[in-house]
Amino acid sequence: MIEEQKVSQPSRDSAEQTVEKVMSRLVDTAKVDAVFGHPVERGNATVIPCSEVSVGFGFGFGGGPVDEKGNQPGGGAGAGGSARGRPIAAIVVTQDNVRVEPIMDLTKVALAGMTTGTFMLLWLLRLVRGTKGEKGPSFSKLKKAIES
Repeated sequence: MIEEQKVSQPSRDSAEQTVEKVMSRLVDTAKVDAVFGHPVERGNATVIPCSEVSVGFGFGFGGGPVDEKGNQPGGGAGAGGSARGRPIAAIVVTQDNVRVEPIMDLTKVALAGMTTGTFMLLWLLRLVRGTKGEKGPSFSKLKKAIES
């Protein structure tokens, strides 16, 4: 025979406290100080480093059935997050002007180039070969399509 079991819910107060704690830490992480570094003076120039900050988080809670004595054998809770920063530019201030010098992420540029090249190659091969049952266009037709 199946008996009805009561399932306890995690405390709403503890959940709210956990979310508030995580959110306050995320706000502390994403302050202006995290984006703009301390100015560095060299000769007549001042350099201000700039970065990009990304934050993310997740959390979960659990529960379980309550036994005959009112004890809750199950339970659970968890939270996690991450923050990542990377340099994106440097602001150079001199007596004559102010300029922003971007910092290139060569890994991202190389990956974007390889992805674009692979995509173009696959579509060109598909265009030339066509589908299995049909013959693709000739190179002269392809050349005319590209030129027009």
